[in-house]
Amino acid sequence: MRRDARRYQPPAFLLNAVDRLGRTIDPAVLSVANEVAPRALPYAERLLGDPALAMNYFEEAAAAVSAAFGKKKTSEGPAVRNLAAYLFRTFIRMVDEARRKQAALEKSVEEFAKDQVSVTDEGKTEIALLLDEVMATCDRASREVVVRRLEGFSSKEIGNQLCISEHAAEVRFSKALDHARKMLTIRRRKG
Repeated sequence: MRRDARRYQPPAFLLNAVDRLGRTIDPAVLSVANEVAPRALPYAERLLGDPALAMNYFEEAAAAVSAAFGKKKTSEGPAVRNLAAYLFRTFIRMVDEARRKQAALEKSVEEFAKDQVSVTDEGKTEIALLLDEVMATCDRASREVVVRRLEGFSSKEIGNQLCISEHAAEVRFSKALDHARKMLTIRRRKG
């Protein structure tokens, strides 16, 4: 019995027309993204170790390229010549930046752990549950800011990613900290 060479088909990548931040992806960019995804996503999955995270970054890259593509269409500047290459480069830059930030975060956590008294597994679980409870009481925008801040992003980077000003990102982070302090009845440090 002879096997048909056309039988195997790689899995279809289901890209959303909107990224996780609510930015829409231009139909032309979405079409190109569907062509680029089978090569780009496995590469990023190997680097990040998480297919869902790779897909999130890919959708964010497609949304960023859509915004740039739209600006170039309306301006008199040069048009994007190779949309697939432009999307791929944008995506890889985002993945590389995420890897750098992840490495910096892991390093700072290791340094913090060296300085702290050892916490039992039960204590770590309690801390994680407490943090989850506090974060659940915050609004979605504040949670996004806090999570990104914990990942090592600056207020300016957070503002750019969430399409808000740097000051607004700082204010949301500050209010989230104040909210957590009130919930945990922790007094604010002076200085």
